[in-house]
Amino acid sequence: MVRHAYRVLSCLGLCIGMGLAGSVALAMPKHAQETTLVIVPARSRMVQLAMDLANMRPVVVLSCRGNVRAADPLLFVWTKGAWQYVSPDDFRERRFVSEWPRQVIVIGDDHTLPALLEDESAWGADVTRLKTLSLSDLINGMDPVFHFTDREWKWLARRYDLNLTDINTPRREFNPYDIPRSKLPLETKEFKQQKGDAPPAVLIESPAEVSAPAGAATPKAKAPSLK
Repeated sequence: MVRHAYRVLSCLGLCIGMGLAGSVALAMPKHAQETTLVIVPARSRMVQLAMDLANMRPVVVLSCRGNVRAADPLLFVWTKGAWQYVSPDDFRERRFVSEWPRQVIVIGDDHTLPALLEDESAWGADVTRLKTLSLSDLINGMDPVFHFTDREWKWLARRYDLNLTDINTPRREFNPYDIPRSKLPLETKEFKQQKGDAPPAVLIESPAEVSAPAGAATPKAKAPSLK
């Protein structure tokens, strides 16, 4: 399996030292892949994570302000280095992006996101819904979409003060050559009978085992013999 699947982040404590979005973002080339729309609630840690992802991958960040009962939530898309307001109609008609992404990641539980985003964000896209605000759970949940590299895992762990654990270490440490040859299973071979060869030996039971009546005490079994 691909190595990125074995990386897991767990929370060590509160995230620290986060400045403005993108101010100290990871400097690495973006992978050649389709654009992903990431929808986050307007909370500093969520927006910061989305902006960091935008510096790793082709990501469109849409921030929303308003709870599940908000009829007209405030939506803003990050474009050309600034936040641009997106009206509900522009969102429904997808006019805030030049091309609608195939992948959409929606962050927030049922009480965090406005109903508008719940109903419309899945149009014509593969949606990954992450109903959590835990940074470690969010990063782990987005890995199947972004396939983070080893360098990115380490950077994210440092960035958000998280503990990086390789859960596949025991499997990788297993060495099949450490098993003695005597304990390895024998290879099954089929021998072809050729014309003129003697018939194969037949394994038979001892006469005492064959003639013993049902329910009677069975004498000590003798070793099978070859005829």
